[in-house]
Amino acid sequence: MRIKNKEVVALKNRLKRAGIKGLSLDMDETLSWTIGLMVEELIKKFGNPENLSIKEIVDKYRHTDRIPYWQHDEANKIINEIVNSDEIQKDLPLIEESNKTVLEINKTIPVVAYITARPTNIITGTKFWLKKHRFPKAIVITRPKNVPKKMGNKWKAKVLEYLYPEVIGIVDDNPDLTKFLSKKYKGTIYLYDNCETERKDINVVPCNDWETVAKKVKECKLNYDRLSR
Repeated sequence: MRIKNKEVVALKNRLKRAGIKGLSLDMDETLSWTIGLMVEELIKKFGNPENLSIKEIVDKYRHTDRIPYWQHDEANKIINEIVNSDEIQKDLPLIEESNKTVLEINKTIPVVAYITARPTNIITGTKFWLKKHRFPKAIVITRPKNVPKKMGNKWKAKVLEYLYPEVIGIVDDNPDLTKFLSKKYKGTIYLYDNCETERKDINVVPCNDWETVAKKVKECKLNYDRLSR
């Protein structure tokens, strides 16, 4: 599989030379509650037609592009301002316990990359946020400028397939990612904040919360070690 991103190629080569196999992590709605901030700002500007709490709105729709009453240019402008602001990334809300649990996971298997569909122009704010919340130090791989936002999951799937087996999988909240992985992919997708998956032909592990993610990662590591003996 051909990958043009030099950082991705360099990561694979570096891990291969060092004999390291590790895990990657998504950012938005996996580590940071980005949609929570978006919904909060949209309520301030346009009101709350259903009279729901921020969490209730997120639980009901999961993504802003599915919230029917905010599908207009003014709402998109606010969302784009948040998505593309380096400064806003620095203060995004943390998903509770994600940083502490990731540090525990890092003891089981190293976190070697943060792979996110965020645009490259906010990488500085993203790195600041990760350091601020004391996440393990690792390379941040962002969506290249030539990849449209709507193609983010397809791009990420391609990167994961290329990086395997040096990167054994990812913790990610978006089930759409799994749609773009081939049947040949042998890595593991820990599907955070999900209780089921449509893909049964690849290794997708639904995890309701971060505690479950940590438990499943340990189980998979034990199985891998057993098979490697």
